[in-house]
Amino acid sequence: MMTKEDIILFFLENPYKLADEIWDKNVPKSDEIRTLICGLGNPWCAYSYARCIDKGPTDETRTVACKDPYEAYYYARYIDKKPTDETREAAYKDPVYRRWYKEWENSLKKI
Repeated sequence: MMTKEDIILFFLENPYKLADEIWDKNVPKSDEIRTLICGLGNPWCAYSYARCIDKGPTDETRTVACKDPYEAYYYARYIDKKPTDETREAAYKDPVYRRWYKEWENSLKKI
């Protein structure tokens, strides 16, 4: 099992690497670690933590992920698995992700 220090070090040394390599290492969910990772202010780290460690959304990781349109779009799609006002507003700041978000939202309405 990875220690709290190992997890934090991983994110500090690899801020843009998806945490897939720690996905199956029985990493405990921890409010303290999540807060430290989110405190880095890096949207990718927040998205990666939500996806690979929490394996679901939290307000804390969503807020940090929404600092970037790219992460906001992917957070909505793969973490929240539904549109939210916060992710929509953030994704709409970039024309590409605005279009992708709209197309995704429209595809959900057809189901």
